[in-house]
Amino acid sequence: MPRAGVSEVGAALETTRLFIESFNARDVETLRATVTDDVELRTPQGATLHGYDGVDDIVRAAVNMDLLLVRRGPEQVDEIEGATRVSVPLRELVRKGELHGTAEFEIRDGRIAAFEVVPAE
Repeated sequence: MPRAGVSEVGAALETTRLFIESFNARDVETLRATVTDDVELRTPQGATLHGYDGVDDIVRAAVNMDLLLVRRGPEQVDEIEGATRVSVPLRELVRKGELHGTAEFEIRDGRIAAFEVVPAE
């Protein structure tokens, strides 16, 4: 896959880092600013939440589960059809447990258009 341009890469990384930081801080206002109004938030159970209501739902779920996302390695950035994909290896800290996976972000026009965490196999 071709790599995204340098300025696009920096902007995409900054956006995904702000998303994770805001998610962990439960800062819904900043989260909403990082996503498109039609964002797709895919859950591990296979459901898809949409838009700002979906952002509210994932924050509420994170609070209930005591969930934090922690980066565990360097990101990979690639261009896809009309967007930039950022893959972030991470740990999901859930209460006193820990899961490993990869956060997959799709960036369109500088904002997150899709997000999901793919569990490690």
